[in-house]
Amino acid sequence: MLRKIFSSKLFKAGLILFTVGISPLLLYVLYEFVTGTKGGNPIGPGLLFVVTSGPGVILMAVGIVLALLKKDTATPQ
Repeated sequence: MLRKIFSSKLFKAGLILFTVGISPLLLYVLYEFVTGTKGGNPIGPGLLFVVTSGPGVILMAVGIVLALLKKDTATPQ
């Protein structure tokens, strides 16, 4: 079942979009945690996450649904 989901192109596109959107924000939070600096305002990475997270999650959900509804042609019934 997981193999069907991960073979879906829509799921992969959504996962890549979500990962690209959240990575800069997570790197900024990690940087602040490691260095101990406070008071930064990561507006750019935050906006990037807001813009890319919704479409990424939607693409992943559609990819999962289509992958699960897709019939297996390789297995005889």
